[in-house]
Amino acid sequence: MKKYSTSNVKIKRKVGLALSGGGTRGLAHVGVIKAFNEERIGFDYVAGTSVGSLIGALYCADVGMDAIVAEAKLVERRELLRRFLVNSDSANIARVANRLLVDRTFEQLSIPFTAVAVDILTGSEILLSDGNVAQAVSASCAVPGLFKPVRIGDRLLVDGGLLNNMPADVCRAMGAQIVIGVDLNHNRGSGARSEKLTDIVIAAWNITTKSTMYKGLQNSDIVIEPELGEYNRARLDNIDEMVAEGYRAAKAQMPGIKKLLGLK
Repeated sequence: MKKYSTSNVKIKRKVGLALSGGGTRGLAHVGVIKAFNEERIGFDYVAGTSVGSLIGALYCADVGMDAIVAEAKLVERRELLRRFLVNSDSANIARVANRLLVDRTFEQLSIPFTAVAVDILTGSEILLSDGNVAQAVSASCAVPGLFKPVRIGDRLLVDGGLLNNMPADVCRAMGAQIVIGVDLNHNRGSGARSEKLTDIVIAAWNITTKSTMYKGLQNSDIVIEPELGEYNRARLDNIDEMVAEGYRAAKAQMPGIKKLLGLK
């Protein structure tokens, strides 16, 4: 039987956290969670897409936020992407994730968690909530064109951002009555930084995922929007700055969040 953690403050209604995709800008999610930890606010349900699934899974596995930052600083680009970028092995993501998840299954997580992916064979949104967590995370993070799809059973899975980049509706389906969303790219769709292949692929992805935010925005009671436009979502530079910006954005919204949750 699953054993779920509870928050340190009494909240009458069930609360969900929906973490969006956004490449390496996902380190801002760490700062957001740090802000909630500081306020002793926990969550009953968590759902994540792409990098949001990675940070969400680690949070639900009780991995400390400082440990995530330390691991991120050790990760090298070549660990994740091939030299020429196209169709890098998604298992690389699973290996990096597993260094902190240590082969955990969803049943072993402290908080109910769902990772969002898309079956590229059928075009269907797939919710992953059982089996190996690192494998599910690698599927949710498999951006088409950058990573190979991940086969789980008879499904061929890619990044969930194709259909649902901030899965607040998934949190509601899990049982959340209040949902707080975190959007890493609220200025998405602004175009490419250069003519480099990486920047073009990322710009195309941002334009695509702009239209997949609708469900997330409609199902979130509050959306935290870190200002991350100056950071390249394909690089692991400025880690501390992105964490700090996530923290700042969450703290700025905290009075409204606490009011919504019925806290002083």
